[in-house]
Amino acid sequence: MNNNHFALARYLRDEGFNCDLLLLKDELPHFHPKCDTYDLDYQSWVKQLTWGSERQLLTVSPKLISADIDCYDVLIGCGLSPAFLYKARRALDIMIPYGSDIWEATQYRISSPHYLPRHLSSVFFQRKGLKHVKCFNLSNSESLYGLRCKKFAPRASIWEFGIPMVYHRQYSNPEELKNTHWLDEFKKIRQTSDLLVMAHGRHVWGGSGNMNAKGNKVLIDGWSLFCQRNPSIKKTLVFIEYGPDVIASKKYIANLGLESTVSWLPLMYRKDLMAGLSMADIVAAEFIQSWICGGIIYEALVMGKPLIMHSDEHKNPAKSANLYPIYNARTPEAIAGHLQQFVVNPDSGRNNGIAGHTWYLNNVVNKAISMYANYLINRASELGKIAR
Repeated sequence: MNNNHFALARYLRDEGFNCDLLLLKDELPHFHPKCDTYDLDYQSWVKQLTWGSERQLLTVSPKLISADIDCYDVLIGCGLSPAFLYKARRALDIMIPYGSDIWEATQYRISSPHYLPRHLSSVFFQRKGLKHVKCFNLSNSESLYGLRCKKFAPRASIWEFGIPMVYHRQYSNPEELKNTHWLDEFKKIRQTSDLLVMAHGRHVWGGSGNMNAKGNKVLIDGWSLFCQRNPSIKKTLVFIEYGPDVIASKKYIANLGLESTVSWLPLMYRKDLMAGLSMADIVAAEFIQSWICGGIIYEALVMGKPLIMHSDEHKNPAKSANLYPIYNARTPEAIAGHLQQFVVNPDSGRNNGIAGHTWYLNNVVNKAISMYANYLINRASELGKIAR
């Protein structure tokens, strides 16, 4: 596993399984397990590996990899774990891709001479490793990422449900949220806002050709329209200084004269952000690509907050009936209209948030625990061992 699977590891440990979390080298520091818990229990079962970064694929010893993983009967992972395990002649039982690990990491591209050997080896081993993955856990098997998995691992099974990225049992207790030193700052914003919108994702500008584009400009334009139409409402849009285009967003906000309605906070841990989400009226996700799961979405659902976002899945009546409710928007006009809708009928929005929380528990947490537990029990039976 890596730090994207911290919550899943906690849920499985709650069920009595002996589950460790192995952190690959060069994980992003703000996703470390310490950023997602208020206690220190994780220190006994989270272990840091000395390998895992792309530049090590050519040089890392297969014996070192084997020494770190041979004690485990089941391996669950993401990132470049398929590539490293392939070198050690092991395969992932279950892969939970986060996107770039099956998109950019599998594409050969023109590179500078000094980087080319590293790049070629990385793509080669990743493709080889993906071929041997036994199962993929995806929220949508027909998405671009899902089709990518089928291309490189056509014989793998696919579990089509979201991974529980947020451990709801910790954030369901308001007393736990008091453990963040950002609580007072969020309270100040809340006390001066009739409408508080949290948009805590990365700032990545770009069009539909950029899989990482978040639609920040679309949201800002929609916010501008809403502000123009509602000058008397005290309102705040909270952004986080996170992503390569923070400066572009700040300049654009200044050019539109919106600075007094936008609060910027520094990059912070999830356990701190969740206190802000608990006070928000609405959470804004993405407006370019269509996703139905991810950190921002699940964080909002855990806190029972309505989401405003773009989703093609929610436009399909057959699929939307089994999804959490959202304010579906992809244009500035639609964003402004849905914010207005919330102001006019806030109870409806709050009910959407409550329904979303229930959906997360039933369709993500409970389903994942059941599927993973059954896999672990069956695997233990094959090996003649006791699963828990």
